Amino acid sequence: MDVKIKILIASVLKPADDVRSCYKIGQTLAQTNKYEVNIIGFDSKKKVEIKNIFLYPLFKFKRNSIKRLFAPIIVFKKYLQLKPQLIIVNTPELLWVIYLIKILFGTKTLYDIRENYRYNIKQNQIYSGITKSISLFYLKLFERLTKYFIDGFFVAEEVYLNDLNFIHKKPYIRLLNKTVVPQWGKNNPIKFTSNQDLKFIYSGTIGEEYGTIDAINFCKKLYASNSKITLTIIGYSSDNLYLELVKNKINQVKYIRLITEDKPIPQSEIIDEIRNSDIALLPYQLNPNLSGRFPTKIYDYLALGIPMVIPPHNHWKAYLDQYNAGLCLNYKNPEIKKFNQELSSSTFYKTYPMEEIQWKSQEQNMLEFINNIISKNIFRHTI
Repeated sequence: MDVKIKILIASVLKPADDVRSCYKIGQTLAQTNKYEVNIIGFDSKKKVEIKNIFLYPLFKFKRNSIKRLFAPIIVFKKYLQLKPQLIIVNTPELLWVIYLIKILFGTKTLYDIRENYRYNIKQNQIYSGITKSISLFYLKLFERLTKYFIDGFFVAEEVYLNDLNFIHKKPYIRLLNKTVVPQWGKNNPIKFTSNQDLKFIYSGTIGEEYGTIDAINFCKKLYASNSKITLTIIGYSSDNLYLELVKNKINQVKYIRLITEDKPIPQSEIIDEIRNSDIALLPYQLNPNLSGRFPTKIYDYLALGIPMVIPPHNHWKAYLDQYNAGLCLNYKNPEIKKFNQELSSSTFYKTYPMEEIQWKSQEQNMLEFINNIISKNIFRHTI
């Protein structure tokens, strides 16, 4: 029997069955039958049965819990048990433990950069005073140390190549968050008529900068001109205070329903809700943290042929315009009459996307990159 190369993917902020770790990176590796993929994350709802993938849902604490400090120790113990040839982490607080692993065992290491964590800490209100200063110092120090202990990077967003200089010290690959949702067999343009039944959906993270309440307020105003609309909100929130505001906003509002749990909802359930919807709302607040990024859910909506309503963002609009896939709206001050006119006069998806939005379009590059890292043929790789 062939001995497979063991890979460990570890996260603190994501569930063990996280879409990127499990169904994108993990499944791409597993399907080669060359690798055994082990994934550590916090507790998840769904059991995954994929050949060559093993999940370890170890963490059961809230995002700001003091118990998070012990997560690296859990990862280290699991490393000693599994003895993988490659370890991939995507949260900065695990960097010090893979540096230790690198020193002790010489294991190959990859850092999957999904966010600009330093910028997140600067902008959010969760940390303040000495806690914020210590967190920023820690991040800056351990990001600088990547040039000594990290063998390469996955980069989830183009903007990080400009914002995070330490990436250029080592080999990296752009591994954008394209969709694993199959194209849904649609091939006809989509048109809506005035006052027809319309099912709106808001999916993904429920939070202030994602504009959940703005989506609710917009639908309430729209309902005054079309009482046939509904809104489904499905997603997870780590911000309990904001989630309570959302619940209060839709209390006794029969045409708006909320689907949420105390842990991330499986992607399959979210996709089912999207399939049963007509229009997706993306009411992002265009602060510097979000405006340079490209929402993963756009790829999913494109695969399912769902028209989108986005904020006025030139890059996102230009991308959607290739497929006539959306409209722009000022969610803070929506002009309902204008929106209804644009919606009824638009023809969506005159062209449907092809493989360019699919994760599989990046698979070969990723496999070659990992093979080069593991086989020590490391070179500056900038695909």
